Amino acid sequence: MTWVQEGIFAGGGEALPRAWADFAAQTGITAVLHLRPSTPMPFLGPSPASYLWLSLDDEELAGPEERWLAGTFIADCLRHGRRVLLHAARGRHRTRWAFVAYHICRGAAAHVALRRAAAPPWMAPYHTDRQAWELFAVEVQRRQADAPAEARR
Repeated sequence: MTWVQEGIFAGGGEALPRAWADFAAQTGITAVLHLRPSTPMPFLGPSPASYLWLSLDDEELAGPEERWLAGTFIADCLRHGRRVLLHAARGRHRTRWAFVAYHICRGAAAHVALRRAAAPPWMAPYHTDRQAWELFAVEVQRRQADAPAEARR
């Protein structure tokens, strides 16, 4: 597991869900974004307080809706004081797109979010579809403009 930024951690593999009870107790992580195709892995022990499973593990499979779900899930968890684990069964590097989606959902320009995702602790370079992220940023702005004022907090 790697600390990504305040309140956000990235991890991968199958051992972490099997040791969830001890891991959660040691780290204080109470929210999990879990990326795994087909079926989610069971996190053994007490359930995370917040949990989102997306049935994918490659960024190319994440369309605007999955990016929105991941980004707003992370933002909501942090707003409620939760520490969030971004977990991909096939390796933590597969969670980077969710980190970018979170920053765009919080108002960062796509190029700023992508630059953060190319800096440590993430490995550079970050090979991604920059145009897809620019389009996602426009979609986020549209959704946020259409949302009632209380939902934008």
